[in-house]
Amino acid sequence: MKRTFQVLVLAVLCLLGTDSFAQKIKLGHFNSNDLMQRMPEADSAQVKLQEYVADLQAEMELMSQEYNRLMQEYETKKDQLTDLLRANKENEIRSVAERMQNFQRQSEVSVQEKQVELMNAIVEKIKVAVAEVAAENGYTYIFESNGVLWYAADSDDITSLLAKKLTLK
Repeated sequence: MKRTFQVLVLAVLCLLGTDSFAQKIKLGHFNSNDLMQRMPEADSAQVKLQEYVADLQAEMELMSQEYNRLMQEYETKKDQLTDLLRANKENEIRSVAERMQNFQRQSEVSVQEKQVELMNAIVEKIKVAVAEVAAENGYTYIFESNGVLWYAADSDDITSLLAKKLTLK
């Protein structure tokens, strides 16, 4: 991907043609993963996320223990139960199993949301730093090493022109 980015930058510079125009554009790139790993906030966010996951796992373990207890109780007494009591116990076991499945699904979504919440502050801090570095050093565009644009100097937004060209509303 880095190679593709470098080829793209080289192609843009070649297409610009004149030295005077090419000198007005200053490109930069960085690796956000490397920055995030070095930031103390990332360690703190990781600890908070691990604590959050541990809390959810503890709750899931309690549900699992309840399920196992109900199953064991049912297995030892099922031959002694009337049809109505057996059906009631089976429904209770099914209900706990469904709650466990729902909790598992909700937990997965919740962990992803928590991760995004914790990382947003870090990403915002990087965005501010990128904008400041760009302004201080005269960069026109700053890309991440994978090609994602993080900063652009004021420029024309040609979205409406492209939409018109593509006959989009």
